[in-house]
Amino acid sequence: MNNQSQRVVLITGGSSGIGFEMAKQMVAQHSVVIICGRSQEKLEDAKRKVPQLVTIQCDITKAEDRLALHKQIAMNFKGLNMLMNNAGIAKRYLLAKTGDLESRMEEEMQTNFLAPVLLTQLFLPMLIENKGTVVNVSSGLAYVPLSVEPSYCASKAALHSMTQSMRVQFAKSGIKVVEIFYPSVDTPFQGGHAPDNAMKPDEAAAIALQGLNSGKEEIRVKMAGFLFAVSRLMPKRALSLINGFIPDNVEELLAHA
Repeated sequence: MNNQSQRVVLITGGSSGIGFEMAKQMVAQHSVVIICGRSQEKLEDAKRKVPQLVTIQCDITKAEDRLALHKQIAMNFKGLNMLMNNAGIAKRYLLAKTGDLESRMEEEMQTNFLAPVLLTQLFLPMLIENKGTVVNVSSGLAYVPLSVEPSYCASKAALHSMTQSMRVQFAKSGIKVVEIFYPSVDTPFQGGHAPDNAMKPDEAAAIALQGLNSGKEEIRVKMAGFLFAVSRLMPKRALSLINGFIPDNVEELLAHA
Protein backbone atom coordinates (compact mmCIF):
# COMPACT_ATOMS: atom_id res chain seq x y z
CA MET A 1 0.00 0.00 0.00
CA ASN A 2 1.65 3.20 -1.18
CA ASN A 3 -0.58 5.60 0.76
CA GLN A 4 -0.12 4.72 4.42
CA SER A 5 -2.77 7.24 5.49
CA GLN A 6 -5.37 4.98 3.83
CA ARG A 7 -4.22 1.93 5.78
CA VAL A 8 -6.63 0.54 8.35
CA VAL A 9 -4.82 -2.27 10.12
CA LEU A 10 -5.53 -4.76 12.88
CA ILE A 11 -2.38 -5.94 14.69
CA THR A 12 -2.77 -8.92 16.99
CA GLY A 13 -0.47 -8.92 20.00
CA GLY A 14 0.01 -5.20 19.45
CA SER A 15 0.17 -4.03 23.06
CA SER A 16 3.87 -4.73 23.59
CA GLY A 17 7.11 -5.74 21.90
CA ILE A 18 7.47 -5.62 18.13
CA GLY A 19 3.71 -5.42 17.64
CA PHE A 20 3.50 -2.22 19.67
CA GLU A 21 6.51 -0.70 17.90
CA MET A 22 4.94 -1.52 14.54
CA ALA A 23 1.65 0.02 15.69
CA LYS A 24 3.38 3.16 16.93
CA GLN A 25 5.30 3.63 13.69
CA MET A 26 2.20 3.04 11.57
CA VAL A 27 0.32 5.66 13.60
CA ALA A 28 3.19 8.08 12.87
CA GLN A 29 2.52 7.44 9.17
CA HIS A 30 -1.14 8.41 9.75
CA SER A 31 -2.55 4.89 9.47
CA VAL A 32 -5.60 3.86 11.48
CA VAL A 33 -4.28 1.19 13.83
CA ILE A 34 -6.31 -1.25 15.90
CA ILE A 35 -4.45 -3.48 18.31
CA CYS A 36 -5.72 -6.46 20.27
CA GLY A 37 -4.27 -8.52 23.07
CA ARG A 38 -5.17 -10.64 26.07
CA SER A 39 -4.17 -8.17 28.77
CA GLN A 40 -6.43 -5.15 29.29
CA GLU A 41 -3.72 -3.61 31.46
CA LYS A 42 -1.16 -3.78 28.63
CA LEU A 43 -3.69 -2.40 26.15
CA GLU A 44 -4.41 0.55 28.42
CA ASP A 45 -0.69 1.19 28.81
CA ALA A 46 -0.25 1.14 25.02
CA LYS A 47 -3.16 3.58 24.68
CA ARG A 48 -1.57 5.95 27.19
CA LYS A 49 1.66 5.94 25.18
CA VAL A 50 -0.06 6.28 21.79
CA PRO A 51 -3.54 7.79 22.27
CA GLN A 52 -4.45 7.34 18.57
CA LEU A 53 -4.51 3.56 18.96
CA VAL A 54 -7.80 1.69 19.02
CA THR A 55 -7.59 -1.15 21.54
CA ILE A 56 -9.70 -4.30 21.81
CA GLN A 57 -9.21 -7.02 24.39
CA CYS A 58 -9.18 -10.43 22.71
CA ASP A 59 -7.67 -13.87 23.17
CA ILE A 60 -7.24 -14.95 19.57
CA THR A 61 -7.02 -18.63 20.57
CA LYS A 62 -10.70 -18.56 21.62
CA ALA A 63 -13.33 -18.82 18.88
CA GLU A 64 -15.81 -16.62 20.75
CA ASP A 65 -13.20 -13.87 21.16
CA ARG A 66 -12.31 -14.01 17.47
CA LEU A 67 -15.97 -13.70 16.51
CA ALA A 68 -16.48 -10.77 18.90
CA LEU A 69 -13.38 -9.06 17.53
CA HIS A 70 -14.59 -9.48 13.96
CA LYS A 71 -18.06 -8.19 14.85
CA GLN A 72 -16.68 -5.06 16.52
CA ILE A 73 -14.37 -4.26 13.61
CA ALA A 74 -17.03 -4.98 11.00
CA MET A 75 -19.33 -2.50 12.76
CA ASN A 76 -16.78 0.27 13.30
CA PHE A 77 -14.00 -0.21 10.76
CA LYS A 78 -15.54 -1.48 7.53
CA GLY A 79 -12.51 -0.19 5.64
CA LEU A 80 -10.09 -2.61 7.29
CA ASN A 81 -7.52 -3.41 4.62
CA MET A 82 -4.71 -5.07 6.54
CA LEU A 83 -4.59 -7.91 9.05
CA MET A 84 -1.22 -8.36 10.75
CA ASN A 85 -1.02 -11.72 12.54
CA ASN A 86 1.68 -10.77 15.01
CA ALA A 87 0.71 -12.42 18.32
CA GLY A 88 2.97 -15.26 19.38
CA ILE A 89 4.44 -17.14 22.32
CA ALA A 90 7.58 -19.22 22.78
CA LYS A 91 8.41 -21.80 25.43
CA ARG A 92 11.80 -23.35 26.07
CA TYR A 93 11.86 -26.99 27.06
CA LEU A 94 13.56 -30.34 26.54
CA LEU A 95 11.38 -33.04 25.01
CA ALA A 96 12.75 -35.79 27.26
CA LYS A 97 12.23 -33.75 30.44
CA THR A 98 8.80 -32.21 29.90
CA GLY A 99 5.81 -33.83 31.57
CA ASP A 100 3.22 -31.39 30.21
CA LEU A 101 4.43 -31.66 26.62
CA GLU A 102 0.98 -31.92 25.05
CA SER A 103 -0.35 -28.78 26.73
CA ARG A 104 2.80 -26.83 25.86
CA MET A 105 2.61 -27.84 22.23
CA GLU A 106 -1.13 -27.10 22.03
CA GLU A 107 -0.70 -23.62 23.50
CA GLU A 108 2.04 -22.64 21.06
CA MET A 109 0.41 -24.17 17.99
CA GLN A 110 -2.92 -22.54 18.87
CA THR A 111 -1.39 -19.09 19.29
CA ASN A 112 1.29 -19.14 16.60
CA PHE A 113 -0.38 -21.14 13.85
CA LEU A 114 -4.06 -22.09 14.20
CA ALA A 115 -5.35 -18.73 15.48
CA PRO A 116 -3.70 -16.65 12.71
CA VAL A 117 -5.10 -18.95 10.02
CA LEU A 118 -8.61 -18.98 11.51
CA LEU A 119 -8.56 -15.22 12.05
CA THR A 120 -7.50 -14.70 8.44
CA GLN A 121 -10.38 -16.83 7.22
CA LEU A 122 -12.80 -14.82 9.37
CA PHE A 123 -11.65 -11.47 7.98
CA LEU A 124 -11.28 -12.72 4.41
CA PRO A 125 -14.55 -11.28 3.01
CA MET A 126 -13.70 -7.83 4.39
CA LEU A 127 -10.16 -7.99 3.04
CA ILE A 128 -11.41 -9.13 -0.37
CA GLU A 129 -13.86 -6.22 -0.50
CA ASN A 130 -11.12 -3.74 0.41
CA LYS A 131 -8.38 -5.34 -1.75
CA GLY A 132 -6.41 -5.79 1.43
CA THR A 133 -3.27 -7.42 2.74
CA VAL A 134 -2.57 -10.28 5.12
CA VAL A 135 0.72 -9.98 7.00
CA ASN A 136 1.96 -13.06 8.85
CA VAL A 137 4.76 -12.44 11.31
CA SER A 138 7.23 -15.30 11.31
CA SER A 139 10.82 -15.86 12.37
CA GLY A 140 14.18 -16.81 10.95
CA LEU A 141 13.75 -19.92 13.10
CA ALA A 142 11.15 -21.11 10.60
CA TYR A 143 14.16 -21.95 8.42
CA VAL A 144 16.53 -23.24 11.11
CA PRO A 145 15.09 -24.48 14.42
CA LEU A 146 16.54 -23.62 17.80
CA SER A 147 16.29 -26.98 19.54
CA VAL A 148 15.23 -25.64 22.95
CA GLU A 149 12.21 -23.91 21.36
CA PRO A 150 10.92 -26.88 19.33
CA SER A 151 7.21 -26.06 19.30
CA TYR A 152 7.76 -22.40 18.52
CA CYS A 153 10.03 -23.21 15.58
CA ALA A 154 7.65 -25.89 14.30
CA SER A 155 4.69 -23.50 14.54
CA LYS A 156 6.54 -20.82 12.57
CA ALA A 157 7.62 -23.35 9.95
CA ALA A 158 3.96 -24.35 9.62
CA LEU A 159 2.90 -20.71 9.35
CA HIS A 160 5.54 -20.14 6.65
CA SER A 161 4.17 -23.03 4.61
CA MET A 162 0.57 -21.88 5.12
CA THR A 163 1.51 -18.33 4.10
CA GLN A 164 2.76 -19.59 0.75
CA SER A 165 -0.49 -21.47 0.21
CA MET A 166 -2.46 -18.36 1.15
CA ARG A 167 -0.48 -16.32 -1.35
CA VAL A 168 -1.45 -18.65 -4.18
CA GLN A 169 -5.07 -19.12 -3.11
CA PHE A 170 -5.80 -15.44 -2.46
CA ALA A 171 -4.07 -14.02 -5.53
CA LYS A 172 -7.19 -14.12 -7.72
CA SER A 173 -9.14 -12.31 -4.98
CA GLY A 174 -6.80 -9.34 -5.11
CA ILE A 175 -5.40 -9.96 -1.63
CA LYS A 176 -1.68 -9.59 -1.07
CA VAL A 177 0.01 -11.93 1.41
CA VAL A 178 3.20 -10.79 3.12
CA GLU A 179 5.49 -12.61 5.54
CA ILE A 180 7.89 -10.90 7.92
CA PHE A 181 10.78 -12.94 9.27
CA TYR A 182 12.29 -11.44 12.40
CA PRO A 183 15.59 -12.40 14.03
CA SER A 184 16.05 -12.32 17.82
CA VAL A 185 14.57 -9.09 19.13
CA ASP A 186 14.97 -7.86 22.70
CA THR A 187 11.35 -7.82 23.89
CA PRO A 188 9.40 -9.35 26.82
CA PHE A 189 8.51 -12.15 24.37
CA GLN A 190 12.02 -13.53 24.90
CA GLY A 191 11.31 -14.17 28.58
CA GLY A 192 14.76 -12.98 29.55
CA HIS A 193 16.52 -15.25 27.04
CA ALA A 194 17.33 -12.62 24.40
CA PRO A 195 20.89 -13.09 23.09
CA ASP A 196 23.45 -10.29 23.33
CA ASN A 197 23.08 -9.48 19.63
CA ALA A 198 19.28 -9.18 19.74
CA MET A 199 17.86 -6.22 17.85
CA LYS A 200 15.95 -3.40 19.47
CA PRO A 201 12.23 -3.65 18.70
CA ASP A 202 11.99 -0.15 17.20
CA GLU A 203 14.78 -0.91 14.72
CA ALA A 204 13.33 -4.31 13.77
CA ALA A 205 9.85 -2.83 13.26
CA ALA A 206 11.24 0.05 11.19
CA ILE A 207 13.03 -2.30 8.79
CA ALA A 208 9.94 -4.50 8.47
CA LEU A 209 7.68 -1.50 7.90
CA GLN A 210 9.98 -0.14 5.21
CA GLY A 211 9.79 -3.48 3.42
CA LEU A 212 6.02 -3.56 3.83
CA ASN A 213 5.60 -0.05 2.45
CA SER A 214 7.82 -0.86 -0.53
CA GLY A 215 5.63 -3.80 -1.52
CA LYS A 216 7.83 -6.77 -0.61
CA GLU A 217 6.13 -10.14 -0.14
CA GLU A 218 8.88 -11.67 2.01
CA ILE A 219 10.70 -9.39 4.42
CA ARG A 220 13.73 -10.91 6.13
CA VAL A 221 15.00 -8.59 8.83
CA LYS A 222 18.80 -8.64 9.17
CA MET A 223 19.93 -11.97 10.73
CA ALA A 224 16.78 -13.71 9.49
CA GLY A 225 18.06 -13.13 5.97
CA PHE A 226 21.38 -14.70 6.90
CA LEU A 227 19.66 -17.77 8.35
CA PHE A 228 17.61 -18.13 5.17
CA ALA A 229 20.71 -18.03 2.97
CA VAL A 230 22.79 -20.40 5.10
CA SER A 231 19.89 -22.84 5.50
CA ARG A 232 19.62 -23.10 1.71
CA LEU A 233 23.33 -23.40 1.01
CA MET A 234 24.52 -25.36 4.06
CA PRO A 235 21.55 -26.72 6.05
CA LYS A 236 23.59 -28.84 8.46
CA ARG A 237 25.98 -25.97 9.08
CA ALA A 238 23.06 -23.64 9.75
CA LEU A 239 21.55 -26.06 12.29
CA SER A 240 24.87 -26.44 14.03
CA LEU A 241 25.46 -22.69 14.03
CA ILE A 242 22.13 -21.64 15.54
CA ASN A 243 22.26 -24.35 18.22
CA GLY A 244 25.90 -23.74 19.05
CA PHE A 245 24.87 -20.91 21.35
CA ILE A 246 22.93 -23.21 23.69
CA PRO A 247 24.96 -23.63 26.92
CA ASP A 248 26.09 -27.07 28.04
CA ASN A 249 24.12 -26.71 31.29
CA VAL A 250 20.86 -25.99 29.46
CA GLU A 251 19.05 -28.78 31.33
CA GLU A 252 19.89 -27.18 34.67
CA LEU A 253 18.96 -23.70 33.44
CA LEU A 254 15.58 -24.82 32.11
CA ALA A 255 14.83 -26.74 35.30
CA HIS A 256 15.06 -23.45 37.25
CA ALA A 257 13.34 -21.29 34.62
